[in-house]
Amino acid sequence: MAFCKFCGNEIPEGGVCSCPAAQAEAQGANAAAQVNNFAQDNNVYGQGANNQNGFNPNEMVEKAKKNPAILIGAVAGLIVLIILLCFIIAHTGASGAAKKYAKSITKKGKGKAYYSLTLPDDKIKELKDDEDWKDMIEDYNDDMADDFDDGLKLKLKTVKKGKKINKKALKGAEKTWESAGADDPEAKKGFEYKIKVQVNDDGDKNSVTRKVCVVKFKGEGWKVIETSAESLEKKGEDKSSSSSYDDFDFDDSDLEDFDF
Repeated sequence: MAFCKFCGNEIPEGGVCSCPAAQAEAQGANAAAQVNNFAQDNNVYGQGANNQNGFNPNEMVEKAKKNPAILIGAVAGLIVLIILLCFIIAHTGASGAAKKYAKSITKKGKGKAYYSLTLPDDKIKELKDDEDWKDMIEDYNDDMADDFDDGLKLKLKTVKKGKKINKKALKGAEKTWESAGADDPEAKKGFEYKIKVQVNDDGDKNSVTRKVCVVKFKGEGWKVIETSAESLEKKGEDKSSSSSYDDFDFDDSDLEDFDF
């Protein structure tokens, strides 16, 4: 039989004592392992399993074992870290891009965010070189401001992640992005999102749902194509070399026009 190092009671071989100190130590070790696995799976350390930031959850728990009184604090800190990591991932990946886009079409002064997400980087560079970039942003912001001044009120309700888009849709995304000004785009992966907005147009209330695709392009990161995955699939099946970005037709049964 083994004995608890904290209270001295007998415990089964390989078991954990029921005393508070032993339980706190076990919970701390388990939380450390979960954080370490979570961080490695999401490349939080920067180089897979190699911790480039000097943070080692297991080492922290070993130090805490010497003073059981601080184990509860260590466990709480690890839980907070897990929540923080989840928040960072949710706001920097596809979901982060979708939410940023949703805000850009429902709030004033978001022209830069809107065009940064819906235009290829090559096109943005071209616009900046021609000194048209700032004018586009100002026009977008002015139009939104005019709509709001005329009594339009928009409230973002939900941004829901849908299915992962298939290879045909990715092909369609590449064609669309090329026609929008990208130089040899390569779509790596993408997801369809449904964005629901509550519209109050001078007292006339209704809800509008829009499907968009958030696609990760090599060298650009996550971008938004304002159409459904089904439409991208059709473009991917098209034998033509490219397709016009303006050619996409939305399914009226699923989408109402966002031209408020």
